[in-house]
Amino acid sequence: MNNSLIPEVLESKRVAYECTCGSLQSIHRIYFCRHCHQLRCRDCVSHEVDSQYCQHCLEYIPSIDAKLKKNKCASCFQCPSCMHTLTTRAIITQSPTDSTQTQPKKVFFLICYYCRWSSRDIGIPDQTVASGNWPELETPNAKRLDALFDRYRLLAQREKLDKEKKRISPRSAIILLDKYGITPSLSPKVTATLRAKMAKSSSGFSLSDLKSPTEMNDFETSVATDQIEALDINAYYNTPQDMALGETSTLNQRLMQVETQPDHTSSLYPVSQMLLVKHSLRCKTCDHNLSKPEYNPSSIKFKIQLSAYYHIPELRIKSIPTLKIGQEFRLEMTLQNPTPYALHVTIFDLSESSDESAAIKVPQLVMGLAPKDDTADLDIDKNFQSQFNDDNNFISFRKGNKLGFYINVCPLKTGECRFRIGMKHDFVNTVIQSTREGPNDRQSQISWITHKIWINLGDVCD
Repeated sequence: MNNSLIPEVLESKRVAYECTCGSLQSIHRIYFCRHCHQLRCRDCVSHEVDSQYCQHCLEYIPSIDAKLKKNKCASCFQCPSCMHTLTTRAIITQSPTDSTQTQPKKVFFLICYYCRWSSRDIGIPDQTVASGNWPELETPNAKRLDALFDRYRLLAQREKLDKEKKRISPRSAIILLDKYGITPSLSPKVTATLRAKMAKSSSGFSLSDLKSPTEMNDFETSVATDQIEALDINAYYNTPQDMALGETSTLNQRLMQVETQPDHTSSLYPVSQMLLVKHSLRCKTCDHNLSKPEYNPSSIKFKIQLSAYYHIPELRIKSIPTLKIGQEFRLEMTLQNPTPYALHVTIFDLSESSDESAAIKVPQLVMGLAPKDDTADLDIDKNFQSQFNDDNNFISFRKGNKLGFYINVCPLKTGECRFRIGMKHDFVNTVIQSTREGPNDRQSQISWITHKIWINLGDVCD
């Protein structure tokens, strides 16, 4: 086998599992719901944000604070020149106390140890504390954006009040009066007053709330205009020879500061570090969690991790010979059991029409996979051969929880050689149902699951 094909063979993208939605994904990028017994890709699950944190200082940021800080960390910054993380450096300076004496004083400034950019290059004053209040570059249109946010917030509240008015009727107040027997003991005038007040309180709003606020009337709307500033093409195509390229900002540097987009490096300001999120995945069908990380930002462990790699047998290609049209060959593939339980796997053909680019013949047998055992000695394989009674015509090897088998493949046309097979195996579900009672009822469930798998062998030679 050619050494250049080794990375392609070991790449798991050649073997794609078909999700319930029809998309093809590798086993490492798909999830298995042990309640529905179905494969779920990232489009078939709902994403929920659990926590937000800074990847540099690993500080947990509550959702309310993250929203106020625009999803940015207040103490960590990125270098505007090379996008690396800035470091706070301390130095001792002499601060004058009066006309004749000076006193040593510790000050702090930001510096990048990769490109040697510092906050002193653009004139940012040094701070007296390490954490401290570094000046932020104000957005030129900040007031206009705040006015737009307030405008749409008021519109959303008004639409919410209109929906509540249509949904809630004043009859709920009359029902409450009759339910608790208040109507017979009061005079008609007092009863009418109470009914009006209860109708108002039950709906949560009054007619004055539906009137347009003064803020909405005083809002300055945008006006379209045809007076556009002319674009200076010479600045892009006729670059002067005396122009200093080191002082001109690059495209990436300008996109890092979209608000101002500075043209010169002397106008680059430190960029606040963006926050990252830890999110959990939930099955859309049964609403069970498929993945849930721990809340600690420094932890990489998961409370729940139902990746298909840990529950579904992994099918891979071991070797690919030279592909020629009409020439049949034996394709060697491997199966690996990731679970601590013995599995029984059956491979069958799923080619339905003449559109298939290859004709295949799979072994008609049930292959047993030993459970995964990290403490087992992998050199002792004779016991596995005698235990499963393998047929050497179809089973190439067996080692621990892994075995190899053959599939006869014959390419039919030029182009990519792709075909589809099915894999059926038993699954041991260790989830204990809450409806069971008693120690004798705590048993695992065994069910049979079928998957559709697409295999791509590459291009066929003429």
